[in-house]
Amino acid sequence: MKEKTLFKIALICSIIGLGVLFFISGSIEIEEIDIAKITDADIGKEIKVIGRVERVSDTEKVMFLEVGQQKIEKISVVLFKEGDIKIKKGDFVEIVGELEEFGGEKSIIANAVKVR
Repeated sequence: MKEKTLFKIALICSIIGLGVLFFISGSIEIEEIDIAKITDADIGKEIKVIGRVERVSDTEKVMFLEVGQQKIEKISVVLFKEGDIKIKKGDFVEIVGELEEFGGEKSIIANAVKVR
């Protein structure tokens, strides 16, 4: 085949592939998990938790949150700040991030935090 024909076929396949990926990515959503149902098997996975902010510790570049569900279920969240983030105690938040374990305690390294 000629180089121009191969180039056209490759270009068309790339454009179609990008379009398919765009539509598939719009339908992928991380399922919400209750804090009480988080297990050691979830460590390293991306999870979504919704709850109320019980405690906030704010530094220049990092924000530490304690998010709770139903008063007894709580988890620590580490949020690396990018821009101006305003989260205060009592806010209802949706957190998406990777579950990690530090010193025997499970924590979420947040990729996204939405105040609801």
